[in-house]
Amino acid sequence: MPERLSDLDPDVQTMLRDLMQDDYGSLLRIFLQDTDRRLCQLHDSLARKNWEAFRRAAHSFKGSCGHMGALALSKACQQAEEAAHNADAAAAAYICDLIDHLCLRIRPQLTCHS
Repeated sequence: MPERLSDLDPDVQTMLRDLMQDDYGSLLRIFLQDTDRRLCQLHDSLARKNWEAFRRAAHSFKGSCGHMGALALSKACQQAEEAAHNADAAAAAYICDLIDHLCLRIRPQLTCHS
């Protein structure tokens, strides 16, 4: 059974909090707003089976998640990229649902710090 990744890397969150100081809450709000936009991009491109747009959205989202230390979400975005590369609609739909779930799970963890 694969190891379950943490939702948030506490070391990254500490580093961001120390680096951003008073602006840390703004960073979290921007990330959450960006998350909503990227979820829409993923769903729209999946519905149109536009694999290049889906791959680009997943890739960009993976980078944002990585910078925020959102480990499980970053890994799911990597899997979404792979599904797009293979034009695998079933895998892409499954992973898109997983990304939705992970976003819902991570949101309260981030909003309590903003």
